[in-house]
Amino acid sequence: MSDTRKVEAEIEVPGTPEEVWDAIATGPGISGWFVPTEVNGRPGGTVIQYHGPGTGMQQRADITAWEPPARLAYETDWAPDEGVEPARVATEFLVEARAGGTCVVRVVNSGFGSGEEWDQAIESTRGGWGPALASLRLYLEHFGGQAPSSIVVGGPMAGRRAEAWSDLLAALGMPDAPVGERVATGAAGAPDIAGTVEYAQDAQMIVRLERPGTGLGMVGAGGPGETAFGFLRAQLFGDGAAATAAREQDTWEAWMAVQSS
Repeated sequence: MSDTRKVEAEIEVPGTPEEVWDAIATGPGISGWFVPTEVNGRPGGTVIQYHGPGTGMQQRADITAWEPPARLAYETDWAPDEGVEPARVATEFLVEARAGGTCVVRVVNSGFGSGEEWDQAIESTRGGWGPALASLRLYLEHFGGQAPSSIVVGGPMAGRRAEAWSDLLAALGMPDAPVGERVATGAAGAPDIAGTVEYAQDAQMIVRLERPGTGLGMVGAGGPGETAFGFLRAQLFGDGAAATAAREQDTWEAWMAVQSS
């Protein structure tokens, strides 16, 4: 497999190797910055990720390397679209301690198939790790060690990524704002989301939330095919987070179903 068919990304994050390991190799840790996840943490164990109603995606992977706190690897059979032959796609996380109480987290994806659909999937995967790792950093900075209560919804939208992103923001009544700006949804019936932008790039925005609770939120559009997916996610922390997430999940689902109908 040539280097052009691998995706590699890295980020420096606060924390000891053990703290970072908990964030990338346990269910509560991964759920704190990505999607709700269950981990059976051992060689030969499993990682199961739930991408939310409307996405049609529950992904199960087999752990192939378990070396706390330095290396985690897992593999899953996956295809970027219906009718495309699945491939055994591997994900590897490497944690390296740095001076000053930080670590570098490096992630590598490999095992992609060949063809146009896979080329698009590689670019989509490459674009997805930027905001995902930014979320990991924010989680460790502000909420490390805390288990979240999650809200996750998504669904197909008309057009490619840029058009879907524009339509999603318009439906939310939210500006495409730069880092540091406070934003809030303003459209009638839209989920109540408010906070400060921490990441804004490539049709994805991370917000450090004030509403519907304290935590991290993501608004985005992406996907490797001709049809983009829009998605909303929130990880809420602290007292009352579970009740708020349970209440808001139904509201967000109903709203997202209208946008992707």
